Amino acid sequence: MPVERLVAGQAFHRTVQHAFLTGLTGAVGFPERRWRLITGRHGRLDLAVEVDGSEQMLVIIEIKGTDWDKIPAARQMRNLRRHLRQLQGYLDTAIEEMEAGAWTGIVGSLLYPARPASKETQDKIEAIAGEQAIMVTWYDDVNWRG
Repeated sequence: MPVERLVAGQAFHRTVQHAFLTGLTGAVGFPERRWRLITGRHGRLDLAVEVDGSEQMLVIIEIKGTDWDKIPAARQMRNLRRHLRQLQGYLDTAIEEMEAGAWTGIVGSLLYPARPASKETQDKIEAIAGEQAIMVTWYDDVNWRG
């Protein structure tokens, strides 16, 4: 992977984390939070948000700098499934902790910079993620971005 893509992806992560956490009300956010996986290994969540209130909610956000328009159509679903597997690894542990009483609910979300130009690709991404109860968020669409 070219260094420029890595640097751009890291910059996008920092931008999203800062924008999301600025002015966060009724919740506590943790960028780059270390996380135990079911396998016993550890990963690092891009963004975890614990929502306070009558119900303790955990929101796990996996930030991806993916430009879907630059990925050949034949590789798009393979990339999406890899993103979903990574997020699901974090959610599996969170579900264990929810069952132990740590939270009353858990939400997982993939966050991408922008919608793909193709409505068909966008619909496919959202449908496949939705089958796993994963939200897809397009950063260009959010009202909290910096």
